[in-house]
Amino acid sequence: KQSGFQWWQARIWFNLQMFDLLRIDHFRGFVATWEVPAGDETAENGQWVNAPGKELFWSLKNAFGELPFIAEDLGDITPDVIELRETFGFPGMKILQFAFGGGAENGYLPHNYEKNFAAYTGNHDNNTTVGWFDSASKHEKKFCQKYLACKRKDINWNFIRAIWQSVADTAIVPLQDVLGLGKEARMNFPSSSLGNWQWRFEKEQLTKEISEKLRELTEIYGRGKNQ
Repeated sequence: KQSGFQWWQARIWFNLQMFDLLRIDHFRGFVATWEVPAGDETAENGQWVNAPGKELFWSLKNAFGELPFIAEDLGDITPDVIELRETFGFPGMKILQFAFGGGAENGYLPHNYEKNFAAYTGNHDNNTTVGWFDSASKHEKKFCQKYLACKRKDINWNFIRAIWQSVADTAIVPLQDVLGLGKEARMNFPSSSLGNWQWRFEKEQLTKEISEKLRELTEIYGRGKNQ
């Protein structure tokens, strides 16, 4: 803040040279952050301190104009985090894999979405959709199949259809889910330093059949670039 957020401005400028859209991870940290004494070996003696989120985003907005950000607002989110996100009009995130542990009021179910959100089947921290279903609880599987009116077969395509047809402005699906791959293709294991970011697809996996299926859903639900 004392430097006019020069580090942040440089980082955002650099990323905007490479990407059309940026996901701001751990968005709640721009409202309050867990401060730990520098000499401590654990975070047990930390405390919540306010963060200058509004000042930061106003400085970025003044520097770059409209900010093409998605706010990662997952987890235990307080009203002040929602207020910050809405002040700047950043879309939040909806993860369909989180939708089936409760009932109809669950905010991750597509019928509860609002327009200014980015909907995902799952993201890099999740299992693949096939992997998720295979390891889900009995309740989650039963509710999922009732909600989507489907069986395990093609569960990945039913997930894609559900977020494609939702009102969320943006819908994102990992390639592993397009390909219908299981847990062996998982990208990342949070809190683990082993086995992450190693999955790669083979060109032969990108078949015409899969391409046509994705194109068809995209056209049906009006998510084509020119629609």
